[in-house]
Amino acid sequence: MKRSYLITLILLIGAISFGYAQKPKKPNKTDTVKIAVQLTDEQKSQQFYNDGISFYENKNYDNAILKFNDAINLKPNFDKAYFNRASAKYEKKDYNGAMIDYDKVIELTPTFAKGYFGRAQCKYALNDKNGALSDYTQAINNDKSYPQAYYYRGGISFELGDYDAAINDFTMAINLKQDYAYAYNDRGSAKLMKEDFAGAIGDYTKAAQLNPNLAFIYDNLGSAKKKLNDFKGALEEYNIALKLDTTFYIAYNNRGSVKIELGDYEGAIKDFDKALKFKPDYAFAFNNRGNAKYKLKKYKEAILDYNEAIKLKPDFGYAYLNRGIAKEMNRDPEGACKDWDKANSLGVKSGDNYVKNECK
Repeated sequence: MKRSYLITLILLIGAISFGYAQKPKKPNKTDTVKIAVQLTDEQKSQQFYNDGISFYENKNYDNAILKFNDAINLKPNFDKAYFNRASAKYEKKDYNGAMIDYDKVIELTPTFAKGYFGRAQCKYALNDKNGALSDYTQAINNDKSYPQAYYYRGGISFELGDYDAAINDFTMAINLKQDYAYAYNDRGSAKLMKEDFAGAIGDYTKAAQLNPNLAFIYDNLGSAKKKLNDFKGALEEYNIALKLDTTFYIAYNNRGSVKIELGDYEGAIKDFDKALKFKPDYAFAFNNRGNAKYKLKKYKEAILDYNEAIKLKPDFGYAYLNRGIAKEMNRDPEGACKDWDKANSLGVKSGDNYVKNECK
């Protein structure tokens, strides 16, 4: 999380050298005057705070917190110290502790937008999305020119399925920060969910221009192009994503699904193998690898993959549907009908069609 209020006081002590033509006489005791400088609590607090900032910047969060504690002990209403202590606690994933400090910051400085933003981040980490949404909104009310607050609020709206609200917030973030690659990417995803595929591709393309090193943007571009049946174009985007991140299991899975569309079943299986190498519990890759094996008429092997997908994700309706189809081809009509019926119970309507047409 970005911080503000970072004040560093640097005390410079100048050492001056004098050259003497002859050795100076030793001064009498009365020649030396010692001045004892007594720092005030305010000055000591500021020094502790500055030390805390130095530790924070070096990612030494434990010592940063100790120094901020010292600063607050001497100056109980030190809002900057509370804010940065909260930031250090957040980095340590002590979200409840951080939230208490953000509460104090808001109490001391009610108009400070970053205090609400920080508390929103904690609430989101604790899965209180509605609370986070409220705090992001308050941050925006206090500072209308806060692009990150719009961006993160848009992210919650996206998760809650309110894609229009998400698009509005991502657009506001972009208007305030025109090089905001993440906002372009996420607005593209909201447009994708609304089936505005051309708009999604436009936003993903802009995001990639602004930050060409983010693998997930190219993965998203591939998915948008796949929706338009541009399988070759999608394949090119997935290739770029995997060149940038060779462990990107989602991109391997997605590229494999496109290879199935292009009839490259063996190539698809290799991609699903890669996805499972990096994420062995990836149910979608097991299901899709089963589909590729089915296309190669390896029905028994396909069924084994569907079994794994269902074991990992017991409510995976499409895996039941696909396993039922493979069982039918493997001369197990009774098992096929049970799977189709299960798929239907999980909301896959085509399961009911198979039951009506194929099962007695």
